[in-house]
Amino acid sequence: MNARILQEAAVRYFLEVVNTGSIADAAHRLNVVPSAVSRQITRLEGELGMPLFVRQSRGMVPSKAGEMLAAYARRSQLDAEQISLEIDALRGEAARRIRIACTEGFAAAFLPRAMADFRRTVAPASFEVVVDTAAGVTQRVREAGADVGLTFSFGPAKDIHVAFSAPSPMFAIVAASHPLASSPQVSFRELLAYPLALPGAHSTLHTLIDIYCSREGVACKSVLSSATLETLLGFTLASDAVTFSGELFVRPRLATGELVALPVPEFATSERAIEIQTLARRELPPLLQSFVERLSDELTPPASVVQK
Repeated sequence: MNARILQEAAVRYFLEVVNTGSIADAAHRLNVVPSAVSRQITRLEGELGMPLFVRQSRGMVPSKAGEMLAAYARRSQLDAEQISLEIDALRGEAARRIRIACTEGFAAAFLPRAMADFRRTVAPASFEVVVDTAAGVTQRVREAGADVGLTFSFGPAKDIHVAFSAPSPMFAIVAASHPLASSPQVSFRELLAYPLALPGAHSTLHTLIDIYCSREGVACKSVLSSATLETLLGFTLASDAVTFSGELFVRPRLATGELVALPVPEFATSERAIEIQTLARRELPPLLQSFVERLSDELTPPASVVQK
């Protein structure tokens, strides 16, 4: 094999096909004709002596060799971007940038505070934040579209390094004036007697609720559905509704006493975990490593996670 081919544009074309699952979509992103992309893929496969894709009805899926090449290409892409930024910084022409992908709950309060604290106490980094679904965050990290991901997971993800993980149980959230607010815990069936304000359909919390309702054969109808946590919390504060959240995202309002987090035994065995994700086998630049460590410290649960 001629190793020089791994430095060429063919790899960039290949990676775009991996990310999109389609030669036509990759060509559109690259602003070239599909035949140009197809030729580069064929050339790569010829040089490497291995098929890089399995052609399926739903699109192009990387073969085992394709997965290995994609992981190499993403790490190389990130390394090239990082050294470019570092060289620019030496000339005083660019700040050091950290690209973050996170689910909606992190974006409201936790992440802005963490970024501000990092700039104030560690280094004057710059940040780029994208909000996505839990699965979308992982995909962005895997495809080198983000340096670090803050998300929730039910298990290991391919090509992902988990820099931090902690259990993230789901609580029922009610206003302090709610009839259930003084209960030490509540069953899910008890909650069904009250209006429900549910997270968006693509959230891990909604997935857990759907699993339970299906398993128990109970109806779970909401009076409000929103992907925005602040909307759910505002509605809960103004009514007798029940919503659901991890403790981290409501911690400030638990501290003031306006909201109460109630344990729900049916969800106690959930394997949902809060995670900080980076691309597997990538050597993190010192600045990014420092930021990941700071996030890990901030996400470590306090000794008593729920204060009523």
